[in-house]
Amino acid sequence: MVLVWEPIKDLPQDWSSLTDGELGPLLQFWNDQRADLEQSGVLKNFTQRLAREWSIETGQIEGVYDIDRGITQTLIERGIDADLIGTLPGQKPPELIAAIIQDHADVLEGLFQFIKGDRPLSKSYIHELHAALLHHQETTAVLDQFGNFFEARLLKGRYKKRPNNPKRSDGTIHQYCPPEQVESEMDHLLALHSEHEKSNVPIEVEAAWLHHRFTQIHPYQDGNGRVARALASLVFMKRGWFPVVVTRDDRPRYIDALEAADEGDLRPLVSFFVSAQRRTLLQATQAAADVQQVHTVDDAIAAAKRVLADTGKSLGPSIWSAAKETADRLVDIANQRLKQVDESLTTETGKNRPSIHLTYKRNPVDDGRDRSGFISLHGMDTIAISIHPIGSRFRGLMGVEVRFEGVSGVRERASREIFQVNYVEPYESTERRFRIWLEESLVNALTLWRKSL
Repeated sequence: MVLVWEPIKDLPQDWSSLTDGELGPLLQFWNDQRADLEQSGVLKNFTQRLAREWSIETGQIEGVYDIDRGITQTLIERGIDADLIGTLPGQKPPELIAAIIQDHADVLEGLFQFIKGDRPLSKSYIHELHAALLHHQETTAVLDQFGNFFEARLLKGRYKKRPNNPKRSDGTIHQYCPPEQVESEMDHLLALHSEHEKSNVPIEVEAAWLHHRFTQIHPYQDGNGRVARALASLVFMKRGWFPVVVTRDDRPRYIDALEAADEGDLRPLVSFFVSAQRRTLLQATQAAADVQQVHTVDDAIAAAKRVLADTGKSLGPSIWSAAKETADRLVDIANQRLKQVDESLTTETGKNRPSIHLTYKRNPVDDGRDRSGFISLHGMDTIAISIHPIGSRFRGLMGVEVRFEGVSGVRERASREIFQVNYVEPYESTERRFRIWLEESLVNALTLWRKSL
């Protein structure tokens, strides 16, 4: 089977339907937190670690190198150092791996400088990105007319001269833009991108569109994925968001989203990028508890005292009230749905059903009422929903998750990601997202339970 190349297409006319609009209010929430985190030093420390993670993972998912999780975490925390990598069997020398990762880091820093310069995105700048990302890569694998691979000199910052149509594991050949069409397709891509910016296309939609259409063209012999993620990051960063970190754990969902976009559905990729930004925001909010380095018991107590003394400092009564009202109403929705699920399980499976309950952890905006919401306690397997504040102090951000805990010892989060509630987003929008998320999470939890039987 051959996936035949077609010229890139513009966004559909109803492009606003590709997103639920969550990122708009979430950006306002983030901007409310930014100054506080900058003043405390949390943000600088966090962005440095985030930049290292981006720089490592963008090459990791392409197979440029293979660094295990332990070394990856060490590099994120301590910095890019060849001595921390060591000699890995079958891998490039550690000095070369460190140099490649540093190339990626330099590109990310360059994106910040590009944004400050307020330059329009151009072919020449994309060439600069490509050449910088692949600065320490000299060759690339090329398929000849007889189906044999050989190492060819890599053209850095120059469009491909040969077709690069990979064969997938299922035998499918994915055709990308022929070399002779690349120039005109890139002109078309940048013209459409400029129009999208003028039309205020939501950033998550534009980032997904630009990333996917760039990969459809695949203008370079190698490095296209890394350039595409840099371009998506650029779109987000221009609007005050974070670089798009795609980790090795994200790869299956990321690839599925790209393949869905190949079939004409951009929604999964938009959703993936929203999830990536939401995850990074969660990490930034939680990082406040980790910025203070402690080495003794006295240090630890003093650091905790500073956090406690700072609790609630930046939140006014309206923020407390908005967060509390939204959380309370979601608790009621969750309780009602869990009761329905529990009744259905009783009817269909009898006494063998799992225990189902909801936990609402008390927080600074709680009014003291008991909202534990127990529904059933006589099953051995458990499906539970918890709603709790996020971060070292309550900043108006709450998280919701569904977990399955089996008698066999299985303990897993059934929700694909933590559902975030903030005080900025209108309740109607939050509820709409929550109902969809809750159903998906309960399906996953019940599937985990069924597999444990």
